[in-house]
Amino acid sequence: MGHSARRGSVAWPVEPSSTFHLVGTGAVVSMPLIPELVLDEIQSRVEIAELIGRYVPLKRAGRHFKALCPFHQERTPSFHINVDKQIFHCFGCGVGGNVFSFLMQRERLTFPEAVHQLAEQARVEIPQGAEASRNGHTDQLYAMLEKTCRYYERLLAHPREGRVARAYLRTRGVAERTRQAYRLGCAPMAGWDRLVQAAKKTSPDPGLLERAGLIVRGRRGLVDRFRQRLLFPIQDGRGRVVGFGGRSLAGQEPKYLNSPDTPLYQKGRSLFGLPQAKDAMLKAKSAILVEGYFDCVLLWQHGVTHVVSPLGTALTLEQARLLGRYAQHVVLAFDADAAGEAATLRGIDVLVANGFEVRVAQLPTGVDPDEYIQARGLGAFTELLGQALGVLEWLIRAATNRYDIRSAEGKVRAAQFVLPTVATVPNAMLRAEYVRLLAERFVLQEHAVAEELRKIQPRTAQPVEGRVPRREGARLQGAERMVAALVLDQPSRWDAVERAQLLSAITDEQLRRIVAAVGEMRAMSHADPTPAQVISRFADDEAGGMVSELVQLAQTVAHRDQAFQECVRRLKSKARQERLAGLQTKLATAQQAGRERDVSELLKQYQQMVKAHDEE
Repeated sequence: MGHSARRGSVAWPVEPSSTFHLVGTGAVVSMPLIPELVLDEIQSRVEIAELIGRYVPLKRAGRHFKALCPFHQERTPSFHINVDKQIFHCFGCGVGGNVFSFLMQRERLTFPEAVHQLAEQARVEIPQGAEASRNGHTDQLYAMLEKTCRYYERLLAHPREGRVARAYLRTRGVAERTRQAYRLGCAPMAGWDRLVQAAKKTSPDPGLLERAGLIVRGRRGLVDRFRQRLLFPIQDGRGRVVGFGGRSLAGQEPKYLNSPDTPLYQKGRSLFGLPQAKDAMLKAKSAILVEGYFDCVLLWQHGVTHVVSPLGTALTLEQARLLGRYAQHVVLAFDADAAGEAATLRGIDVLVANGFEVRVAQLPTGVDPDEYIQARGLGAFTELLGQALGVLEWLIRAATNRYDIRSAEGKVRAAQFVLPTVATVPNAMLRAEYVRLLAERFVLQEHAVAEELRKIQPRTAQPVEGRVPRREGARLQGAERMVAALVLDQPSRWDAVERAQLLSAITDEQLRRIVAAVGEMRAMSHADPTPAQVISRFADDEAGGMVSELVQLAQTVAHRDQAFQECVRRLKSKARQERLAGLQTKLATAQQAGRERDVSELLKQYQQMVKAHDEE
């Protein structure tokens, strides 16, 4: 199966499988199963304004309160406390939640630690029998990934096992303190199933390794996913390991291999280097976005500590939302090649549409950020960041390089290249200024440029020739968010979602989970859950933070029932179109196969669906 001669030279971390280490604290934490009735009782006894008032001075705003945010630096209060719903939300950094969320983030506690602390204050007894996880499978995965990370760290430190990886790190200029800060490790250079065999000593069930994305089934049976690779642990904002990125050390392809999607890790929802950078990002209200692992760790090593990477993928909406919790300004420092330009275009589109102030650093062609800072130093890189171009200037330069603006046609095409991004700018005054500058640079009539902008604004989600395709369905995404917000605002609206079978039509996973949770909690308790109760359902992940944001969104809607009905109509139309498309595909397949009975039945279903649509 593998090479047993070297197996066992590095010991597997031995700990009870129900625990995991909090990075940077050394604490071993057990995640208890706490009944929702107990959580509700604690929340009913702990007044959120009183709790938060212990940390920051509060100012009354009508029935509610506001304050300077305790999670980022600001001069004007943007931190709001809703005493009716017992939640908080900061409009500056986007953080939000309930009493448990606040204590977790302010004191850097785990969910059970926050619950126990508040239970003690509120004199609420937690049942003794609840020692398992709120989600046992999830915690087992966290524990397995944490042990695996420490196993890989030990391999890298081992005189023989880590020799090749350490030599490679020296060639890249990675210092020991950086290696430790990012918890770098390496996979074995020999053997196919070293991790499988090492983990067997305390975790005989290989299914856990498989669910964590650490092993695969091949011709040799169960084998390690990562072999002969330098490993970069991918961590969430709390420092928990959720996956790995591996760089080849033996010339094998692909050069970089990431963990597959798992219950804990989705590539488009994580940012590499987040726990190392989050405090610096909060302090600076700014982030540097780079492409690669080495760009990230070496910039950090040289003093650029507010740096993260989207894991080699085009920046996604979910990553932008995650980034928005820590930073308002973003400098894109992607590689100066075709792939880097495409990533920059995508990053600009996503970030501008979500209200970030964006600039683009101009690296020399063929030079990566890590190469630049190692060759020229922190001062030169800081100067490079200071000279970063604004979005409009960068787009104009990119358009000028693509089109011959000496001709009328070239000027028009160049303007059309830039306008889709201008259309996504949320601020109307800034859009108007961009139109003026664009007309001035390409010597076009300002009113004509403004007219072209008006033409494309309703369909800004559509790709434009020569551009990276944008995330489609912007209006539908808005409808999904509004449905979730209004279901939280009035949980009885869940009935309409259930009747129309709309849950599957909500494409955003977090929104879908939130709406589903409202339905489940209503069914279980026969009562409408409060936003604070829903947040407790998602105490350990992104969905919990999104709830407070959605509650605030609902407060901005004047005619909520009307808005809800319109959004339901849009989602029903989308679901119907998808069902019709599915029937058309099945019908074509049946016709090609000559299955007349199936063709007849599918045609009947198709006609009934079209008729039902016409009658609505």
